[in-house]
Amino acid sequence: MNTTTIYEKASECYIQASLEILNHFRTSVKEIHHVGSTSLPKMGLPGAVDVLLLMKYEENINMLANGMIQEGYDKVSGLPTDYIEEVVLRDTLEDFEVNFILMHHESERKDEILYCRDCLNGDDRYIEQFRKIKKAYLDQKLDQKRYELKKAELYSTIMEQQGDMDIV
Repeated sequence: MNTTTIYEKASECYIQASLEILNHFRTSVKEIHHVGSTSLPKMGLPGAVDVLLLMKYEENINMLANGMIQEGYDKVSGLPTDYIEEVVLRDTLEDFEVNFILMHHESERKDEILYCRDCLNGDDRYIEQFRKIKKAYLDQKLDQKRYELKKAELYSTIMEQQGDMDIV
């Protein structure tokens, strides 16, 4: 699959997954975003489709998670420490694993995730760094722990840039 095809197929999967969630749980969800490597048109590598579900109220997170589990979604455990405050559920749709990341819509972490996604989309240097990290992981040159560490370092670099821009 070429770069455009991976992105297009992942985007279609994201839309379908989002619509399924909204059909069942629309009153609980405030925003939905496609995040992660498959949300980046220039990434061109396979991966899971990450769907960020931003909930209207904190108490909706567990309510929605329980409802999704009853619908057959799996609760993901053993996640990197980045996701300690979120609930992550997984399902398979088409040829993709789909991760649903549930958090409150006022979460500061939401802003960081969306900012990093937008910076990656807007800067080819960041995309190339992320692509190298992900490719090394897919080629089994990095284990999961090292992959997550390298990704976190890249995201920290991006966030530090934001801090520098705030000073100007």
